[in-house]
Formats: sequence, C-alpha cells, structure tokens
Amino acid sequence: MAGGRDGARSSAQGLLSGALRYRPRRPWQRIAVLTVLLLLITAVFALVNRPGLAIYMYALIPLVLGVYWFDLAGGLAVAAGATVLFVGVQPFLPANSLSGGALWVAAFNRSIVFVGVAVLLSTLFRRERLLARRVRAQQDEISELAPLRAALTPATIPHRPQLEFATSFTPADGPVAGDFFLVVEGPGGSTTVAVGDVVGHGLDAARCAAFVRAALATFARFSSDPVELLQLANAALVEHDGETRFVTAVCLNIGPGPDLEVTWASAGHDVPWFLDTGAPLPAGRVGAPLGIGADALELEAGRASLPAGAGILMFTDGLLEGRAGRRGSARPVALFGEQRARAVVSGHRGAPAATVLQSLVDAVRAFAGGPLADDLCLVAVRAHAG
Repeated sequence: MAGGRDGARSSAQGLLSGALRYRPRRPWQRIAVLTVLLLLITAVFALVNRPGLAIYMYALIPLVLGVYWFDLAGGLAVAAGATVLFVGVQPFLPANSLSGGALWVAAFNRSIVFVGVAVLLSTLFRRERLLARRVRAQQDEISELAPLRAALTPATIPHRPQLEFATSFTPADGPVAGDFFLVVEGPGGSTTVAVGDVVGHGLDAARCAAFVRAALATFARFSSDPVELLQLANAALVEHDGETRFVTAVCLNIGPGPDLEVTWASAGHDVPWFLDTGAPLPAGRVGAPLGIGADALELEAGRASLPAGAGILMFTDGLLEGRAGRRGSARPVALFGEQRARAVVSGHRGAPAATVLQSLVDAVRAFAGGPLADDLCLVAVRAHAG
C-alpha cells in the first residue's frame, strides 16, 4: 500500500515537473495554453462563486503570458477574452451572480484593470528587451575589442637591426578609441614606423584604426616613401569606409645602416620629436588627415639623420592633451602640454627608450590625478650606440 502511494506521488511529481518544464514555442501552442488557462480560471470561478475572494483576477496570469509572448496585442486579446468569459458565465452561476447594470459595471471595472495591466506589462517588457539587446551588443563589442586592441597596439614588435624600440599604450577612462602603432620591415632592409589616431571613440573607431594599420602594413612591404604610404592608406580608407572618418597619422622610414637616414611625413598628426631634446624633426609639412577625400594628400616629406645613440619619439594627442578623465565641475580643464612633455624628455637624455616612455606615462598620470580622458600611445626608437 505504501509502495502504491509512493508510486502515485512520484507520478504526480513527474507530471508537475514536466508541466513546469514545458515551453511552448509555436504560436498555436501558446494560444492553446492561454485558452486553457482562461477556461480553467473561469471554471474555478464558477464552482467557487465567491466574489469577495476576487478569484477571477487570477486571469492576470494568462494576461502576463499573453503580453510576454505576443506583446500588447496578446495582452489585449487575453483581456477581451477574460472579460467575455466573465460576463458569459454569470447566467450559469447561483443566486450570487451579477446581472443588469451591476454586471456591466463589474465587467467594465475588470476590463479596465486587465487593459491597464497589459499596457504596463508591454511597456516594461519592451524596455527589458531593449536593455537586454543593449547588454548583448556591449558584450559583443567587448569580445571584439580585446583582439582589436591587441592588433592595434601589440605587446611585441619585430626585431630590427641597429635599433632599440619601446612602445607604450595607456587606455583612457572612457570608451576605447582608435590609437594604433606599427613597426614593420620595409624594402631593402629599412624599417617603417607609423603612429595614428582615429577621430572618435568606440568599436567603429577601433575597426577603422585596424583597417588603416593593416593597409599601412601591407603597403610598407613595397614602398619606403612615407608620403606614398600615407597617400595609399588614404585612398584605401576613402574607398573602404562608407562614412567620412578622419584619421591622423605620422609615418617614418629608417633606412638601413651603417648611416641611418630618416624620412617622415604627417597627415594631420603631431610631428615626431628627437628623443633626447624634444625638438621636432626638421623640414617637412603636415598635411590634412586621412579620410578627407580620394585626391592625393598634399604632403611634404622631412628628412633627418639618426646617428648612433640618438632617438625619435612618436606619440598620439593623448600626450600633449593629457588630462583627467574625471573632474569636478569646479576644476578647470588643463592639458599636460608641450612644455611638460619636453621637460620629461630632456630630463632623461640618453636613457633607454623604455625608460623615457615610462617616465612620460607616469608624468601624464600624475598630472591627470587619475584615469586619462584620452588614450596615450607612444613609440620610441633609439639607434644602438657604437
């Protein structure tokens, strides 16, 4: 006997568990569930027939499901069905049933409640789905940003003869931006170095930066002329990008030894500095940023020698425009500026390239007093002494 009761209990639990796991996917299955729930609630209401218990308000259960499955239209359909069943069951109830004006007032009151709940729930569900989509989009961006950032500012760079390289990237407090750098072998044993910054922030800026960097890396295999490289990258960007997006970039090529000659060109970007003095590289003329138009950029190359022990510093605007990412309304906007940057550089004359970069990063961070407002990307190269 005990075994029979245990078996029945197990069967009941199995049915209940199966019912809770049931997830109707097709529209007709969901409509059937809503219909059955409404009929069951109406049947219970008719059997109990105690208006004071407000049993018929349990119709809110299929109402919630209707809104969840079919949005506001589903909720209104359930509200209409519940109201019709409430009125239709009254003639079959005992003496406590409603009739005449009282019936229509009761039906009207319930319909107002049902419709109001349906409108409220549809608004809440719509907002919840919108937030869920935004969260998923942000998660997708985060998952894409990690490999993009690794590609834009790689942790390692290729070894180049006679040259010591150091790189540094400090992310800003806000959304990811489009800073990037490139060190790659050029024709005839030369070395091409580029630093750039896409105007704007977010995933689109990072994607644009990745495209420009890849274009420069590809063209650098066939040309050692920085002007030509920037012009080719500009043509590729204008053809590739459907919208106007400006990219500032500076590109230089260091010829093979024994005497290292540097040729550089800039498209809307800060001119590189000598690593020991902070003085800008001589000659040359800064042209317009990439992305302005398909016509050839009006650039003028500059040239300089790189004797043994000398170095060059390239940077994005996060250095000279370094500032706090979070500041109070009473705190004025102050930039790190050229004077402070040159003081740090000249104060580390002859130091290893990595030491100079770390000193610059520490100085900018100390000046900002916290996270930076813009990404800070630095590349330094020093010719081996002797």
